Amino acid sequence: MIRQIVKDVLFLEQKSEPATIQDKSIVTDLVDTLKANLDGCVG
Repeated sequence: MIRQIVKDVLFLEQKSEPATIQDKSIVTDLVDTLKANLDGCVG
């Protein structure tokens, strides 16, 4: 599922945790979102 790219600085400042197998659907969403925004992304 394609999601909106988060730009909220307060949200992005949160400490991250290592991904687990339960995060597999989130990883899939991230890849879908990155592919959908490929034309407008830098890097």
